[in-house]
Amino acid sequence: MKMKIYAKHFFMPEELREPLCIEEKDGIITSIESKKCTDALNLEKFAVSAGFIDVHIHGFSGFDVSDGKTESLLEMSKRLPKTGTTAFLPTFVAMPFEKLKNALTEMTDAAKDAEGALPLGFHIEGAFVNPEKCGAMNPHYFIEPSLEKAEALKKAGNVRMFTVAPELKNAISVIKFLYENKISVSIGHSNASFRDAEKAFLSGASSITHFFNAMPHFHHRNTGVIGAGLVYPFYLQFIGDAVHTSAEVLKIMRFVKERLVLITDCTEAGGMPKGEYTLGDYKIFVDETSARLKDGTLAGSILTMEKGVKNLVRIGGFSIEEAIRAASENPAKSIGTKNIGKIKTGNLANFTVLDDDLNVVMTVVKGKVVYDAR
Repeated sequence: MKMKIYAKHFFMPEELREPLCIEEKDGIITSIESKKCTDALNLEKFAVSAGFIDVHIHGFSGFDVSDGKTESLLEMSKRLPKTGTTAFLPTFVAMPFEKLKNALTEMTDAAKDAEGALPLGFHIEGAFVNPEKCGAMNPHYFIEPSLEKAEALKKAGNVRMFTVAPELKNAISVIKFLYENKISVSIGHSNASFRDAEKAFLSGASSITHFFNAMPHFHHRNTGVIGAGLVYPFYLQFIGDAVHTSAEVLKIMRFVKERLVLITDCTEAGGMPKGEYTLGDYKIFVDETSARLKDGTLAGSILTMEKGVKNLVRIGGFSIEEAIRAASENPAKSIGTKNIGKIKTGNLANFTVLDDDLNVVMTVVKGKVVYDAR
């Protein structure tokens, strides 16, 4: 299969206003030429972006991978392209260990049948984390860090990212093990001190899970994980909904734009009417802006990558190029994936097509149009 795309405005993620003809074959970009091409998909009226990548998402549109069903993974893959998402890490909240292993094995096998956004592997959020910062997860299922359990999960399926609280016993040895096995480690759901986070960074941790949330508040004499995230070059996963943090924090995050990774932390309630849904064991209650437990605790989000990009631009003051980078190149770098996140030859032909208001009008995955609202 071959495809040609023509447009005059690109975010690669660098902004480029120049007519380009992009050709792909078998899902790979084979050439990029500065010319107008015939027999091409003409996107002259739109901007073509590197495809959005969500490395922290539980569910969307009525489906959530934490139920352990392969159907949930495949339906998320089909439905996410309308948000501009071309690739994602399905993310597990806390669940019984055997259920988690089985889900990893079954969903790793099922991922090859995904028809939309690409499941790149899995993010385990609810295992080696601190019950004092459980958020909206059931701490009964949290697992004490151990090399044996880490090895078992690695063998069970395609684990690409693991959230770990580095202050827990044996956590540093687990972080080293995961790093040595090319699994990205993110600090999260943690009471870690600055020194704990520093030790984790030096042991291979490279990201921080939903920066500011489920970690100690920043204090100028006790900076904790947040301080470590500002001092050391961690990738900072950030829920850009202006709910998990204030609108002012969206503006502050522009100071660390080179390391910002836009995530949604979305639940099955994303893209659904307000009402009652589930996240793991818990009922969550959804209004127009957020998902919460009965006691008001934030429980994931209803954010989409499309809306997150708009928020970075309209609320945070990011340039469109900076917001696109936070939604594409930086997420790819944070999980060590080199063939996505930028429009260049040799990369997958994954594109998100935007109108002048940053609405997603088309999504292309591996050279195939998987969403078209023009």
